[in-house]
Amino acid sequence: MIPRPSLIAVLAASLAGLPGVVLAASSPAGAPPPPPRTIAIRSDDAMKFSVTRIEAAPGEQLRITLVVTGTMPKSVMAHNVVVLKKGTNVQGFINASATARTTAYIAPAFTTSVIAHTPMAGPGEVVAVVFTAPGTRGRYDYVCSFPGHYAAGMKGVLVVK
Repeated sequence: MIPRPSLIAVLAASLAGLPGVVLAASSPAGAPPPPPRTIAIRSDDAMKFSVTRIEAAPGEQLRITLVVTGTMPKSVMAHNVVVLKKGTNVQGFINASATARTTAYIAPAFTTSVIAHTPMAGPGEVVAVVFTAPGTRGRYDYVCSFPGHYAAGMKGVLVVK
C-alpha cells in the first residue's frame, strides 16, 4: 500500500513556492509555546545601549535583558529599557518622566504609551522584561528614561517586520 499525503500536506506543498507565502510550523495541541527570544543589552556609565536595533516578527515573544556595568552608584546612574508604542512623542515622554522618580522615571501620564519596560538597574545588576512584540509592523522607539540618558544617546528602535 502506498501512503497517501494528507490534504494539509498537499496544500502546504503547493503553497510553499508562491511568492509572499510563508508557512509556519505549528506545535501539537497542548504543547507549551516556544520560549521568548532573548535580546541581551549592555549599558554602562557611558550612557549607551550595546544594541540599538532589534528586529522582530509581529506578535513574537521577546525577552529584553539589561546588563548594567559601570561603577557609578545607582542613585546617580541607573538604567532601564522602555519600549514605547508607535507614534509616542518620545521627547514628551522623556520630559514628563524626568521628574517621575517615585514611578521609576515613567511619568504616570504616559503609562498607556509603554509597551514594556525593565525595572531600573545599577552597576552589577541584571533586569529583564518579557513581552509580545506589537502585531502591527513598524518602528517602535525604546529609551532609557533616567534623566539625561536619552539626550546622551541611550535609545534604540524595535522594528517589527
